[in-house]
Amino acid sequence: MVTDIGQDVKPSDRWMIVEIVDGDTVILSSGERLRLANIDAPEQEQPYYEEAKQFLTELALGKTARLEFPARRRDKYGRLLAYMFIDSVMAGEALLERGLGYLLLFKQSDYDRPQIQRLLKAQRRAMAAGVGLFSMERTPEECYLARYGRFRFHRPGCTQIGKFRPDRYRLFETRDEALYEGLTPCRRCRP
Repeated sequence: MVTDIGQDVKPSDRWMIVEIVDGDTVILSSGERLRLANIDAPEQEQPYYEEAKQFLTELALGKTARLEFPARRRDKYGRLLAYMFIDSVMAGEALLERGLGYLLLFKQSDYDRPQIQRLLKAQRRAMAAGVGLFSMERTPEECYLARYGRFRFHRPGCTQIGKFRPDRYRLFETRDEALYEGLTPCRRCRP
């Protein structure tokens, strides 16, 4: 896994956004693919995919971005990971505030970063306002599960869970309880 950003991309640099791939990925003028750090926008064929992509297009396409990098600067696919700012607007925060994505965490220490606190507050505002993904009607499950130390939550019958063992999983009475804590819905069972 590549962990540094190379000599061509520095945190202090500003980059033109030349293409919007989807709601959480752009192409920089350097040719690098940039994934918005800690954001999970809908994939193609999912609700609010087009809205997320369109919002990011209007916000960033053809504009100059300032990047702030988390500790891990590339994902497993080699894409840059960064918090992208267009003028004073943090793109990920703006997406979450409109309910066009979910916060995406990987470890407990993520909560300690000020950027994560901004993103979590934006997601909570979207939840309270009932906008975007948080406006969708869903049939509630009897509960939702998240493995201790992990940041995805699941429906009770999800294949990602396997055999349920109470000592390994946290239970949430509602989907919103898990989202409020910053957990992300499983991509397989889509709670």
